[in-house]
Parts: sequence; C-alpha cells; structure tokens
Amino acid sequence: MTYSGPIIDVDLHHRWRSDVELLEFVEPRFRELILSERGNAPVDAPAVPMFHYVGGSQKRRDAYPEVGPPGSDYELLCEQWLDPYPVELGVLTYDVGTSGGMPNPYLSSALCRAANDWTAECWLQRPDSRLGGTVLVPTMLPEDGAAEIRRIGSNPRFVEALLVSNGLGEPFGHPVYHPIYEAATEMGLPIAYHLGGDSWTHNSHMSAGGMPSTRFEYHTIANHAAMLHVTSFVTHGVFERFPSLKLLVVESGVSWLPWLFWQLDRLHEIYRRESSWVKRLPSEYLRDHIRLSTQPLEAPSRHEQMLRVFEARHSAGVLPDEWAPKVFHDNAAGVLRMPAATERAVTAGAPR
Repeated sequence: MTYSGPIIDVDLHHRWRSDVELLEFVEPRFRELILSERGNAPVDAPAVPMFHYVGGSQKRRDAYPEVGPPGSDYELLCEQWLDPYPVELGVLTYDVGTSGGMPNPYLSSALCRAANDWTAECWLQRPDSRLGGTVLVPTMLPEDGAAEIRRIGSNPRFVEALLVSNGLGEPFGHPVYHPIYEAATEMGLPIAYHLGGDSWTHNSHMSAGGMPSTRFEYHTIANHAAMLHVTSFVTHGVFERFPSLKLLVVESGVSWLPWLFWQLDRLHEIYRRESSWVKRLPSEYLRDHIRLSTQPLEAPSRHEQMLRVFEARHSAGVLPDEWAPKVFHDNAAGVLRMPAATERAVTAGAPR
C-alpha cells in the first residue's frame, strides 16, 4: 500500500527537559512542598513522579536529543517526523502523564494544571499549527478534572481530554467520573484513554492478576486495563447520558476489540436488566462512539488473518488501500476537536 495523503498522529509523546522546567508552572504552595521533600538532592534531580516502567528503557535510541529525554526537543521532532511526512496534526500526549492518579489528590490536580500550562506555553505558542494539545485530566478529584477541562479546554489548540490513571480505583465508566464527561461534552472535546498510568497508581492495577515483573509480560497483557475501561463506558451507559461523546483508546492494541464486543453483545440480553441504561447493542456504541489507535498493531505473520478479524468489526487491520484515508486521517478528524487551521472534509465512502 502506498498512501501519500494527510496524516493525523493521535499519540505524539512530549516531555519537559527536566522536572525543573515543569516546576516553573506549579503553583507556589505545591512547588514548595515538592522542593521541601527533595531535601539536598541536586537541582536537576527528579521532583515530579514520572511514568514508571518495570525495568529497562522503552525509548528508541534515535529519539534521544543532545540534551534532555526523548520527546523534549521540538527541532528533533520536526526533523524525524513532522517535516519528512505529511503530518497535518500531531496530538501531544505527554509521557505518559501519570500525574492524574498520584496518591495525593491535591498535588495530582496541581501537577496536571502545571503540565497543561507548560504545554500551552512551551509547545502550542510555537507558530506550528501541526501541534495539538491534550488536556491532562486529574482523576483523583473528578470535579477538579471537570474544572481543568473547562479552564484549559477553552484554548482552541487543545483537541482532546486525556485519562491515564484511574486513581480512585474505579474503571472510567463509573458514575464518579461523569462530571469529567459532562465538561468534555460541553467543551466539544473527545475523551482519550492511554494505557500506562494504571501500572503504578497506588490503588489500581493494569492487569487482572497483579503487576507484571518484566517488560515482556507488561507489553503482552497491557491491554487488560483498556478492556475494562471500554466495557465500563458501555455498561454504565456513558454514551446514553452523553450521546455526543467520543472515546479514543490509544496505544492499547486492537486485536482484543472484536472478541470483547462479541462477548458484550452475547451477554446483553441476559444482563441488560442490571444495566437498564444500555439501550442498544454494545457493538452499536462501538461503531458510533469508540475509535482505537493503530499502534501497537498485533499483526500475525499471515496478514490476511488480521484483515479477516477486523473486517468482522469494521475496523482497521493490515490495511487495504481503500481504508487508508480513513485510518491515516479521517477517523481521527471525526473524533478530535480539530483546530480551524487543520480542518478538512472527511473522505466519504471508505469503511471505518
């Protein structure tokens, strides 16, 4: 397949060069708290908890700039990705933004506000319309999350609201999080879920049987949390209560989706009395409200096997040519709150 049309990248990780850079945006009260707990550590020592991995580095070696971690250098990003390819929009999604589920709920909210202000000033004030911001949503205090969506979401350069850690230990369809979706609907923003935060938050796990001990385990079963969150959105009737809401599931794999909705559809008639607000077949909510990113794509050695799986749910596997405009651009354009400078007509006729 050869595709030369516009691209929307829904998962472009960016990061501050050091925690000191983020601290400049933290409210004085919480900045003092962070600095006091650092004690005699060097000035550039980590002050803000970042994404925790079970060991090793998950970064590509060629992504490291001369100074700072991968994702912190705009010029390198342009050199490696934005300039060589027809990228119309790259959605900045942090690395991976786990501040949303820290044990201290007030600090968690403060760090999300700081991260969003840092993105607005250090990335979105650049004269580059290819960059779109993500509202990092604090979830420990859902009312804070709703307020942050309304505050920073008023900036038209922000194109979605991002959930990473369910710090309350409840899947994201639970009614406790509904104020967040009310705010997102009000601001015209989709909700994005990105795996990763559940790997370290203090009261939830990203996998059913406990925490993995190797990266081999982690990356093999990392979609467990996404399966629960998506199921929760359907069974708690989120899309009935907020009928215009869209959900974008990012970097959580794709091959689990057909089985999940086959199972939901099968059980719908049996258990619908328990979830009476689920008015339609679960697969209909999938069709109208849910999209998945194509990375990672669990492609088998025989590509036609993947294609058959995703034709069963009308999603994208190893792509036929006619699917390309939708998958590379149009599906995302139909979900994100697109900046005016990047709006395009969505191609008609290709399957989702």
